[in-house]
Amino acid sequence: DFGRRVTMGIRNNRYDAEVPTVTGPIRRAGSVHRFEAEIARAHTRRSLKFTLPGPMTIVDTLADAHYGDKPSLAMAFAAELNEEARERAAEGLECKTAVHICYGYGIKANIDWKSTLGAEWRQYEGIFPALAASRIDQVSVECAGAKVPINLLGLLKGKDVLLGAIDVASERIETSEEVIATIERALPFVAPERLYPCTNCGMAPMDRSVAIGKLAALSAGAALARERFGSQHQ
Repeated sequence: DFGRRVTMGIRNNRYDAEVPTVTGPIRRAGSVHRFEAEIARAHTRRSLKFTLPGPMTIVDTLADAHYGDKPSLAMAFAAELNEEARERAAEGLECKTAVHICYGYGIKANIDWKSTLGAEWRQYEGIFPALAASRIDQVSVECAGAKVPINLLGLLKGKDVLLGAIDVASERIETSEEVIATIERALPFVAPERLYPCTNCGMAPMDRSVAIGKLAALSAGAALARERFGSQHQ
């Protein structure tokens, strides 16, 4: 109910925001992302990577006056998200699935919080083993400009790693050598055939020319990495 808004703490009370309230059972009235998926599909026959918000992200920005606790609310959203995904993918989601872990951008409260985390961001040490044991196929980790110890990627054994090699919090366009340097740091801990260089997060708020420049640097860096480190490199 967007007419019933309340102010609540977001991201473990890092900052306050005005959010709508869940007042009844969550139900999906119709396709949410079909339009975007159809546009993307019209331009390629290759595999698509399509992003849906995770249940945690959703419930952290909603007030609940119906379910009584966040886990129950999250599971209700998870069921609806699964329906949304299955509408565009094989029955039972037999396509590859990925989870993206985001440290947050733009908001001063997030920037200030990250400055308190010290020289190493080791929070992933607790969750990576759980992800390695899950049915998720791929894990997306931000490694460009982040202080996540690169050796923690070794805890994702058996998973594809989408390696963030492009900083989406900066307008500066990386060089291909900077992309290669991030890839090279990860190779001792991730098998080349499981390493997929990508951007740290989305670039929708960026100027189009900057985003295209960053993607060109990512593509060039990955191509050079294949030549330098072996043909199997993704």
